Parts: sequence; C-alpha cells; structure tokens
Amino acid sequence: MEILNKKILVIEDDTTIRNNIVEFLALQDMEVSFAKNGVEGLEVYETFRPDMIICDIMMPELDGFGFLAELNRKHPNHQAIFLFLTAKNNHTDIRKGMNLGADDYIIKPFLLDDLWGTIKIKFEKDMLRKRGMQEALDEISIKTSPTPYHEFNTCLNGIMTGAQILLNSDDHSMSLESKTILDIIQHSGFRLYKAINNLILCNDIDANKVNPYIEEVPCSFVESTLSQVANNYDRIKDLSLVLNGDTILKTDKFLLKKIVEEVADNAFKFSKPGDRVMCFVKSVGGKFDLSIHYPCKDFDQDKFARVQPFNQFTEKLNTISGLGLGLFIAKKLTQILGGSSSFKVGEEQVGEFHFEFTAN
Repeated sequence: MEILNKKILVIEDDTTIRNNIVEFLALQDMEVSFAKNGVEGLEVYETFRPDMIICDIMMPELDGFGFLAELNRKHPNHQAIFLFLTAKNNHTDIRKGMNLGADDYIIKPFLLDDLWGTIKIKFEKDMLRKRGMQEALDEISIKTSPTPYHEFNTCLNGIMTGAQILLNSDDHSMSLESKTILDIIQHSGFRLYKAINNLILCNDIDANKVNPYIEEVPCSFVESTLSQVANNYDRIKDLSLVLNGDTILKTDKFLLKKIVEEVADNAFKFSKPGDRVMCFVKSVGGKFDLSIHYPCKDFDQDKFARVQPFNQFTEKLNTISGLGLGLFIAKKLTQILGGSSSFKVGEEQVGEFHFEFTAN
C-alpha cells in the first residue's frame, strides 16, 4: 500500500535529532512540519493539522505528556496518529502515554529505517480502517437512504467543534446557562456520533469486513478505557478494577477497545450511581478474560442469547438511550477474535458478563 504526501508533525527539542527526522521524512515524500517543544507544537497543529504526530517526551516549557493532554482537551475528536519518542523504556511512562491515547512508542536511540517501518505500518492500518469504514458507509447509504452518511458526520463534526470552541473561549460574559446548553449540545453530538459509527460497524460485521490487525497492546490500555467510560458517567468511584497476568496483549487494539467500551458502557448505563461495577481483567498464557459484574434487574441468560441490534429488553423503550447495539457488537467482535461470551446471574441479582479470546 503506497503512502504519499502524508502530513507529519515532528516535535523534538534536540536540534540534530529533529533535523535528521524531518529531512529523512521529506525524502520519503512526506509533508513535514516541526516544533521544538509542546507549546510550539500546539501552535503548529492549528494551521498544519497533521495526519501523524511524532513527539519527544522530555522537552522544555511543555513536555510530550502535557502536549498530548492539551491536544486532547482542545481537539477531542482529532484523528492524528500519535507516536512518542523516549530515551527510557520505562513502563510507567509508557502506561501514562497510552492512557492519554498514544498509539506507539519509539525508544531512543533508533534507526531512521526502523522509524519509517513503524510509520508505514501505522498509516497502512489507519488507511485500511478508514477504507473499510467508508465502504460500510457507502453500503449503508445504498441500502437505507439516498442521503450519504458522510454528510451526517460532516454536519455533526461542525456542531461538536463549534460547541468545543465556544466552551474553550475566554468569553467571561458567557452565562452558566449558556455553558450548560453547550454541554448538552456536545454530549448529544457525541451520542449521535457513536450511534452512527456503531451502525457502520454493525454493517461491517454483517458483511464480514472486520479483519483483526494484531499488534502489541499494553494491558494498561484496558484500564484506561474502563476508567474513561466511568468518567463519562461521573462514576469513577463506582468502578472496582482487578488486573492480573501479562502486561502486554497481542490483539487488535481497536476491537479490544470497542469490546471493553461497549460492555462497560452497558454496565454504567443500566446501573445507578452508587452501584458497584466490578471489572476483572486477566491475561495469562495468551488468553484474555474480561468479566464485568453489576446489578442488572430483568436480564437473564435467555435475553443475553437473544441480543440483536435494536432489540431492547424493556417495555419503556423511550426511557432507554442508545440503539441496543452495544452488547451485540461486543459479542460479535469477541467471536471475530476467536473467543466466546457468556452471562449469568449471581448472588443478589448481580449480572456477570464474561468475554474471553486469544491474545497472543
């Protein structure tokens, strides 16, 4: 797969390293821009809008972690692939970076050819996923409506970006009521964005177009994903997490994240604040196990077996948010990864969801 004219932002305070990377990437027909620290990097990002960011960790003024955190705050929907450069193979640093959303780490010193190999793999994987998403969009548009789904996403991105710009503005005259309305608009936008993309993914699954891409994924990535879902519901105190086993999984990072997100989202959506959501993650000998326990009334093994898109197990459908796709997607993606899922009711009507698959 040919990769040409991709935009790459290099953020590195060491002049020699920065110049070597920039010159090398330019020779590979990449469009390259650079900055010497995180503060400059944020300024360059606004006008350059790169497809990939290669960023050092240890830098003056604003380090790599600070840059990525600020980028995520200002542009929560950015699609840039993010690679960290680090002089230390430190598990704590790697875990912190992955929790912020980094895609990979490059350990210094490195060969430029090795760096290029990593860049190509990341771009190829990204292009395959985007192509699959676009094909799914096109197919859904033909099957369901003449209105292109990409137009919905374009409009939706404009709405969410506009709300984010206003929320980040320094306009101190904005009332609390106005900020609350903007929060509601942004929250509704994220819900609609998720619904559209879940529909696309369901169509992709139905068309057998989901092909796992195996890579090394730190187990801490699962922890950060669970924490993010709990934070979305403002219920981090209700999350109880137990991690055991290997620190590295070999699986598809996107599919893993989707499974964890959907099952955790189901747990917090159908329990109430104060209910304990217990998550057990175990990775031993190439096997990955995820168990999530939480109080869930009126749900049993039979209903779990009958989980399908748009099938919600409640008489008051207008009171339940979502399309009923979450558990269906989690079950199907687990099967794609060669695994299985199950559900049982434990003591005191605590539902126990279990997902396992090979991760080596």
